[in-house]
Amino acid sequence: MDLSKFDVKKFWEENDFCRLNFDKKTRIPIHFWLDDHFLFELVGPFSTVDYYSDKSYRLQIHKKANEILEKELGRRFYSEEELDPLEPTRFEVVMGSKVVISEGGTPWLEPAVESLDEVKSFIEKMERIDVKKVITPELLKAKEDYEKATGKKLKWGHMTRGPATIATSLLGTTNLCILLMDEPELMDIFFEILKEKLVEYIKNLRGYCNVEYDGIAINDDNCFLFSPKLYERYCAPILESLFKNFAPRKEDTRYQHSDSNMQHLLPILNDLGVNSVNFGPEIHPATIRKFMPNALIYGQMPPFILRNGSAEEIIEYVKRDMQVLKDDGNFIETPAGSVASGTPLENIKIYMWAVQEYGKI
Repeated sequence: MDLSKFDVKKFWEENDFCRLNFDKKTRIPIHFWLDDHFLFELVGPFSTVDYYSDKSYRLQIHKKANEILEKELGRRFYSEEELDPLEPTRFEVVMGSKVVISEGGTPWLEPAVESLDEVKSFIEKMERIDVKKVITPELLKAKEDYEKATGKKLKWGHMTRGPATIATSLLGTTNLCILLMDEPELMDIFFEILKEKLVEYIKNLRGYCNVEYDGIAINDDNCFLFSPKLYERYCAPILESLFKNFAPRKEDTRYQHSDSNMQHLLPILNDLGVNSVNFGPEIHPATIRKFMPNALIYGQMPPFILRNGSAEEIIEYVKRDMQVLKDDGNFIETPAGSVASGTPLENIKIYMWAVQEYGKI
């Protein structure tokens, strides 16, 4: 391996072709993103409060990071647009969670309830919430202004967090686990209201966007907390409703992401029709393919191997993924989660090189 001869610009040119022309790809493409946690390690320390509250400050950070990334990896990963796309208040906040921003961290959701004694009254309050009020005249005006200025159409409601993770954000993780065991009938009511409100919320958002949708993406890291029996009782009906309303066609994407080890749920997700997945690093790609034979798999590089592993280890994991999944081709090499903060750029470059070397078709 001689990275000095690795042309990152040509790598991305081929990669873009392979992703956009998936049926005609010349190699397995790679997909990864660099999130805020990675950014803080790459160009920090800096004020995270200012980063999330001051647009000009955020742009300075992004430009600084992109200069480094373009030089080393051949691509600019962070937005440098002068205008940020407008987003309605997120569903969990509409339902009662609170966004907390503090120095040194990314925004966090605080639960809507603090104790079990508040749960019944909170559920009653949930039922009365009018999710349509999230779209205000001011928001619509800002949306119109953004689309005119940029020439881009906003696509609200194409992605949502999943029912398990929303439930932990609203009730608190410990509270939820106790309630699932001690108050199953109350949780039936909670998840039924959650289903109705979430579907109504997404329908409302999409109704204001003049774009074409091709399915829905669901991020549900905390689904691992549910046994198969509990998942089928509480979460599966919500996915069924989401797919019925927002991904009813055979060609529609039904994407599920979870960083966790939720291998025990794979048969259920397959039966629900999930057809595009990015799962936790503990799950072997052969296991995903066994239980989900037709799914497009994004994976399965463990983020901590990518961050802490040797060049040989990174390459071996890429080779493993290729050996298991390359023959059927329904596969995009991706971290099983995200690129962990502190991952050396050299390791990412090795990852890219290995995909080019061993992903050829």
